[in-house]
Amino acid sequence: MKTVIPALGFVVALAGCGTTYDVPGTGPAGTAANAPVEAGSSRNRSHYAQVRQRIKPAAEALCREEAPNASRTYCNFRFEYITDPDAPPNAFQTLSDDGRPLVIMTDTLLQQMRSDDEIAMVLAHEAAHHIATHIPKQQQNQVLGAILLGGITAVAGGGYATQENIEQAMNIGASVAGRAYSQTYELEADWLGAFIAARAGYDPERGAQIFGRPALASSAGGTLLSTHPASPQRRQLVARATDEIRRQQAAGLVPKPAYADGIF
Repeated sequence: MKTVIPALGFVVALAGCGTTYDVPGTGPAGTAANAPVEAGSSRNRSHYAQVRQRIKPAAEALCREEAPNASRTYCNFRFEYITDPDAPPNAFQTLSDDGRPLVIMTDTLLQQMRSDDEIAMVLAHEAAHHIATHIPKQQQNQVLGAILLGGITAVAGGGYATQENIEQAMNIGASVAGRAYSQTYELEADWLGAFIAARAGYDPERGAQIFGRPALASSAGGTLLSTHPASPQRRQLVARATDEIRRQQAAGLVPKPAYADGIF
């Protein structure tokens, strides 16, 4: 165990390809981060359909700007809605069987929303995961973690490590490395999603109120590898993104997120 425990930290440090976009850090929660969740009427499926019609072209346009040489299906988003009342409140991004990016939202999550801006922010956030290539990055993290920790276990065993021990270590390495950058990816999707929502004509800062709802709220007291950052941190980041969007709009520009090297 003395050899394996430090190795876990090594996996976390090495796994991942870094952040694609220039996401500013967030300090202590400010006024915007602690703003009360707005009251309003719950949204229904017709609201969702209207928002989806505007988010889809905005997400696809930014996707093609970021990946101009990608295949035609790469930026051809599909949005699906789950009406099952037993499905937990959730929204996520995956890939469909034909390779298209797929964004799914459940009705139980929609019922917690109080404005079209909130629907837009969630759909834009999930589309941003695809544009920022978070799925392949996470998969690469898992492979690297499995190989590294499995190899360390084999060497540390001095020839006595069993295949079962090595496989267990590889599973641990994949799990830890796969989650190592989860919070970074969530914040990056919040940042990029704000630009998508704004391009579609919605207010990202108002949309970020959804992060205070019970289904999506999280506190700063979570575990080290909690997959989602604290809700006030997320809302503060979106407020900063909104400021940047307004700055670019005032300069006559189409809002676009900055890359990590500061180039638009």
